[in-house]
Amino acid sequence: MRRSVARRGWALVDVIVGGVILGIGLAAVVSIAERSLAMQQRSERELVAAQLLDGLLAEVLAVGVVEWSLASPTAGSFEPPHEQWAWELDIDKQGLGDPYRVVAVARDRNGAEFRVETLMAPRPEGFEEPDRMPEAPIDRQARYDELP
Repeated sequence: MRRSVARRGWALVDVIVGGVILGIGLAAVVSIAERSLAMQQRSERELVAAQLLDGLLAEVLAVGVVEWSLASPTAGSFEPPHEQWAWELDIDKQGLGDPYRVVAVARDRNGAEFRVETLMAPRPEGFEEPDRMPEAPIDRQARYDELP
C-alpha cells in the first residue's frame, strides 16, 4: 500500500515539472512571436518609406532639381493612401559645376524618420521638355483580348 501512495506522489511531481517546462516553452514561443511581429512591422514601414522617397526623388529628377527648388514646396504630406506620412526635401547647391545635394526625409505617424541623401545634376541650359505623349492611342483592352 505504501508503494502505491509513493507512486502517486511521484506522478504528481512529474505532472508539476512537466507543466512548468511546458509553461517556460510557451513563454519562449510567445516572446519569439512578438519579436517577429515587431520586426515584420518595422520592415513594412521601411519598405513603404523607401517606395515613397523613391517616388519623391523621381519626381524631383523629372521636374529638375533647380526647377523644383524654385517652384515647389520643401515639405508636405504624401497623397492617399499614405497621407499619414510627411516628407521634407532639402536641396543644397554644392559649388559651380557640382551636383546638388538632395536630402529627402519621410516620417510616419509614429515619428519614425527615414532619410535618403543623393546627388543630382541640374538640367543643361536650354533643355526642352520632350513630348511624352504616344503618337497613337494605346488600346489596352485589345491587347488583353488577343491573349490566348
